[in-house]
Amino acid sequence: MHPRILSVLDYDIDNHLNRIVPHSRVSRLPKPVSRFLGYRENEYKEPTRLVVVFWSFLGSLLGLLIIGAMYKYAPGLTRWNPPIMIASLGASAILDYNSIRTPLAQPRNAILGQTFSALTGVIIHKLFHLNSNWEDVQWVAGAVACAISSAIMATTNTVHPPGGATAVLATTNAEIIAMGWIYIPFVLMSSCVMLALACILNNIQRAYPVYWWTPADLKKEKDIEDLEQVSSNGSEKVLRGQSMARTSQADPDTVVISPHHLYIPDTFDLDGDELAVLSRLQARLRWDSAMDERPRADSSEG
Repeated sequence: MHPRILSVLDYDIDNHLNRIVPHSRVSRLPKPVSRFLGYRENEYKEPTRLVVVFWSFLGSLLGLLIIGAMYKYAPGLTRWNPPIMIASLGASAILDYNSIRTPLAQPRNAILGQTFSALTGVIIHKLFHLNSNWEDVQWVAGAVACAISSAIMATTNTVHPPGGATAVLATTNAEIIAMGWIYIPFVLMSSCVMLALACILNNIQRAYPVYWWTPADLKKEKDIEDLEQVSSNGSEKVLRGQSMARTSQADPDTVVISPHHLYIPDTFDLDGDELAVLSRLQARLRWDSAMDERPRADSSEG
């Protein structure tokens, strides 16, 4: 398969988002604060199994009790007649307070996965509701909502399994359907409350979250980009200002990279991302060459 087609099929949104997302500065906060945001100076070690069981039980219990009490007694919320409990939050509680080290339980997934799914479910219901006999195909709406929310979560790297149920409920549960668009902020609010409680309880003897946005080291990625001053815009513009040549030299399968020249065989059809990689390598060679020459220049001046 053509490399360009493969690069499209292997699309990863974080390749674009990580360039603009600021790296975590949690470690700079006062220790009491950074601790309850998941930061640890020393290597984390999971406590004994019964300790994990206790905190998982307490977190799930308190988290759902708080949500239920808000739905039942909060003056600003009760007027929307929410259900006693959004069932998918029970599944979220297992991830937020039990399997807290998995990627599926991290804040980005827990918040955005649920919110995207709620939005998807409401939109799908609204579209199916345009059909006068929509009750006859309500089961289809549930399946479509779940499938689309799954695709959206996978594309945005926000997979949170309870989100599937969140989308289905928006198309099949009468109480939630009656809420309409307000269902989305309810899900967002509930997810944020459960996350806040998770940061408190899970950091007493455990550590949560493992990361807030991505496990990648955003600081190192940005440092490399600043050093090399290279853009990955998907075209040969990434090599502007550099000596690049197409060549049919003796070895047609060899790419030659030097600090000031880049030779690519005519038989190579490279896309923008691949050209950017070569450009980064050349920028690194130029940097190393400049560092090697600096001591000699200084000594000659002396």
